[in-house]
Amino acid sequence: MKRSLLLLIAMCAGFASLFPCDVYMETGPAAAGKKNAVQVKLFVELIHRRCPVDIEKTRLVATGAAIASQGQWKKVAAGIFEKDLVVSLAEKGKGEIRVLRDCPKTGLQEEILGIVRI
Repeated sequence: MKRSLLLLIAMCAGFASLFPCDVYMETGPAAAGKKNAVQVKLFVELIHRRCPVDIEKTRLVATGAAIASQGQWKKVAAGIFEKDLVVSLAEKGKGEIRVLRDCPKTGLQEEILGIVRI
């Protein structure tokens, strides 16, 4: 019984390491003095205690939108980093920001964060 329980725990721990970092965002109010621009806080939560990919190697690619300005990465908690962005959409519709991290443990991670202008 103990052997099967240890095997189950080891298997679960192995599966947990397959999941990529958690990427999410919070949108804020319209950016002051910028037409059609919104403030965005981008968050990356690392899954590995000692992540082999430096947070500075995180790439942002905008499609249908433009990143007007971006701040530096800030560590806000253990394993959680934040970056302030100002994003603008050229016209009504949607755009997206792709967040890319190339991890030697889990491979290329691509998260797509959609932004809609009404």
